[in-house]
Amino acid sequence: MKKYVATIGFFDGVHIGHQKLISTVINIAKKNNLRSLIITFDTVAKIKNNLICSFKEKIRILKTFNVDKIKVLNFKKIRNLSSKEFFKDFVIGNKISVLVVGEDFKFGRGASSDVLDLKNLAEKYDFILFIISDVFKEINGKKFSVSSSLIRQNIIKSNFKEVEIFLGREYWICGKVLKGKGLGKKIGIPTINFVSEKNVLLPKGVFVGLTKLGNLVYPSVANFGYNPTVNANKNKLFCEVHIIDKKIDFAVNEICFRPLLKIRREKKFSSIEHMRKQIIKDIEYTKNFFYKNFHS
Repeated sequence: MKKYVATIGFFDGVHIGHQKLISTVINIAKKNNLRSLIITFDTVAKIKNNLICSFKEKIRILKTFNVDKIKVLNFKKIRNLSSKEFFKDFVIGNKISVLVVGEDFKFGRGASSDVLDLKNLAEKYDFILFIISDVFKEINGKKFSVSSSLIRQNIIKSNFKEVEIFLGREYWICGKVLKGKGLGKKIGIPTINFVSEKNVLLPKGVFVGLTKLGNLVYPSVANFGYNPTVNANKNKLFCEVHIIDKKIDFAVNEICFRPLLKIRREKKFSSIEHMRKQIIKDIEYTKNFFYKNFHS
């Protein structure tokens, strides 16, 4: 049976740094007639509620690289393994002959071991270790070492251009459509309400963006927040999208929104009418944005 070239990590967001690791695995495997393997985890303790993408979306993205095998480890079952136990079970035990990791790779109980420990284990157990340097991106004359934590910081700050540069793809927020109270329709501004995928970090505020329904994409304005004007539950986060100049007359189960620009912070209005007037201004701003940036 062929041995594996593998990489191990949580890979939240599957950003361009992760992609470099995966492409290295695939190239080495092809050149040496070996099989390619990605080992990842279902969750991790420190960022379980602030994910760049859901577990389901992460696996979907990983599958696009066409590696021979993706192995998912249950984090709760392995979190207390020592570095030696983890290594024996999941490197030696998976017939890995070449391991590819990043400079900041940590493993074992409490992430207590690093690449120096891994080098010692590689010598002891006679397998090949590739340590891949960080990926840097220069934006406006400043260099950034690409990481999942950097991307999270930029999501919070609503720096969506940077987020997409670091991800190496468009940044979409997806979820299941929910039936709302119908307030938007009553005030003449219908919205599609949805709940984002579990544990995914969301930007907060009002945004210009694009909405994807099936294979169709529409200019839109969206509010991601707590809807304080009409919502008594301050802990429940709402995602509401208004599609510009388009009446959606077909059933929708899932929706994806790509934020392009933050218009303003969410605020509590003194009345529904004041809120309606502000939303109309947001819609006009969105129309002007698309006219200036996409009109040929």
